[in-house]
Amino acid sequence: MSWHNRAKRFLFELYQEYSRRIQSIHMDNETTSKQNSLTLYFVIAFLIPIIASTFITLRDGLSPTLAVTDISALTLVVIMTMVHAPTIAALVASFRDQGFKGIKELFRQLKFWKFTPGWYAKALFIFPVTMVGTLLILSFFSLNYAPVLNLTVLTFGTLISAFWEELGWTGYATPRMLVKSTPLKVGLILGLIHAIWHLPASFWGSSVFHGELFLINFLVASVGIVILRIVTVWIYSKTKSVVLGWITHASFTTGQLLFVSLAFTSRETVIWQTMFMGSLTLVVLFILAKNWDLMKRKVLI
Repeated sequence: MSWHNRAKRFLFELYQEYSRRIQSIHMDNETTSKQNSLTLYFVIAFLIPIIASTFITLRDGLSPTLAVTDISALTLVVIMTMVHAPTIAALVASFRDQGFKGIKELFRQLKFWKFTPGWYAKALFIFPVTMVGTLLILSFFSLNYAPVLNLTVLTFGTLISAFWEELGWTGYATPRMLVKSTPLKVGLILGLIHAIWHLPASFWGSSVFHGELFLINFLVASVGIVILRIVTVWIYSKTKSVVLGWITHASFTTGQLLFVSLAFTSRETVIWQTMFMGSLTLVVLFILAKNWDLMKRKVLI
C-alpha cells in the first residue's frame, strides 16, 4: 500500500472516530437534557399541590371532615389544583424538550385508541371487579361493607380528573422512564412517586377524620396507588396508549367513589383498604405470571 493510500485511510479512520465521538457527546447531552426535563416535571407536579394545600391550610385550617364527603369550595380548589398539576408539569417539560413541537407530540399520543375489546375490558374492569368482589366478601362479616351506588357529581368528575393526571403520568413520565427501566420497575418507582404526590392533599382532606389512623390509612392506600401504576404501565407498554391509561386510572378512582360507602369510619376504611390491597396484590401477581416481559426492557417506545 502506497504512502498516499495509507494517508487517505488514516484520515478516513480519524474522521470516523471524530464522528463517533461527536455523536456520543450529542447523545449524552440529549439524554442529560431529557433527564433534566423529567426532573423538572416531577418538581412542578409536586410543587403545585404542596403550595395549594399549604396555602389553604394556613388560611382556613385542615378540613374538619373527610373532604370527599363535603364538597366545599375549598375542596374543589384543592382537587382542581392537584389533578391539573401533572398536565401543567408535562406541558412545561415538553416545551423545554422541543418547544411547541413537544407539546404537540404530547397530545398526539391521544390518537392511539383503536385496540381490541380485550384491552378496554382490562382497563375498565380490573379494579371495579376487584373492589366489588372484596366488598362482597367483607359484607359477610358486616353489612356496612356492602357495595353501594354513589351517583354524585364528584364520582363523574373523577372521569375528567383522571384524564388530566394521566396526560402527565402516562403521557410524559412513563415513556421516558421506560427507556432505561423495565415496565415493572417503572411501575414500582413511578407508583411510589405518585403515592407520595397525594400526601399534601390527603393530609389536608383526611388527617382530621382519620386522626391517629391517618398514617396507617395513607400507607395502605399508597400500596393501591403503586399497584394502579404497575397495571397502567403494563397496559401502556403493550399498547402505547394514554387513552387506556386514562380509563384504567378512572376505573380505579371512580370505582371507589361509586361502589364504596362514604360512611365508613376511619377503622372501617383501614380494614377495607387492607383487604382491597391484598386482593389487588393477587391480581398483580397473576398479571406478572402471565407477562414475564414486564421484567424486561423490551417495550413499545
